Amino acid sequence: MIAAAAALLAVALGCIGLIVGKRLAARSRAERVRLQAHIEELEATKDVLEKMSADLTKALTAADAASKAKSEFLAAMSHELRTPLNAVIGFSEVMANEVFGPLGNPRYQEYAESIRRSGTHLLGLINDVLDMSRISSGELKLSREEIRVADLITEAVGVITLQAEANDVMLIEDVEPWLPLLRLDRRRMRQVLVNLLTNAVKFTPAEGTVRVCVHRRGENIAIEITDSGIGMSAHEIPRALEHFSQVDGSLARKYEGAGLGLPLAKHLTELHGGWLELKSEPGVGTTATVILPPQPAQAEREAA
Repeated sequence: MIAAAAALLAVALGCIGLIVGKRLAARSRAERVRLQAHIEELEATKDVLEKMSADLTKALTAADAASKAKSEFLAAMSHELRTPLNAVIGFSEVMANEVFGPLGNPRYQEYAESIRRSGTHLLGLINDVLDMSRISSGELKLSREEIRVADLITEAVGVITLQAEANDVMLIEDVEPWLPLLRLDRRRMRQVLVNLLTNAVKFTPAEGTVRVCVHRRGENIAIEITDSGIGMSAHEIPRALEHFSQVDGSLARKYEGAGLGLPLAKHLTELHGGWLELKSEPGVGTTATVILPPQPAQAEREAA
């Protein structure tokens, strides 16, 4: 009886072992199939990623080549355009000033002055495009020197005075005394201020004011240019800072320009280690603030 029970138990255990073995084998085969499918999927993904990486590398190479070609083209075209433009501007000035005698009809003098203004405007646009191209390609370098901020303000205001008088706009300077010297590229920072002042005067109606205020803001120097002009809404400010963009993009817009003044001012300020803040309200005016950290003249000397 016991022997029969033991034999029955052994048979039962054998059957159970056989069933468990089959199930384990089936599960193992399913796991192998799943792992194989997963491996194949990973390999396919790897191939796709490698192809995408190769395509991206080619695209980046092509973009770099295109950017370099664009910069070279702009530089060449700028040179080719500036040379005759300088001649046009120079000869038109000679004619407008009647250096070699009267022109006769007064209209000729008006035409010569119009040619000079148009040539000067076009030359400024060409220079702005070239500067933006150099900044984008990282080729624009600064030539720093120690500068009194008050002197820089005087130079920039002097450039824009005639335009302000022609537009009947009052220029007001308010420079805090005893400001520290800053290490700046005089020409580039003057370009920043002239661009901002030009915009301020251009968008300010007659009998309006443009105020230039320079003061300390913590350890930094803040140059605020505030106008009583047409202003902008908050959502229009980012657009005004885009390259070749204007708030009024219609063909019939009242105010001319290529939309490079503010972007150039922003990028040139950032090259100096500072930043540009723009606040505006429609019908009230705009305040453009150039924030310049105390470019460490003393620290640079110590490092040298």
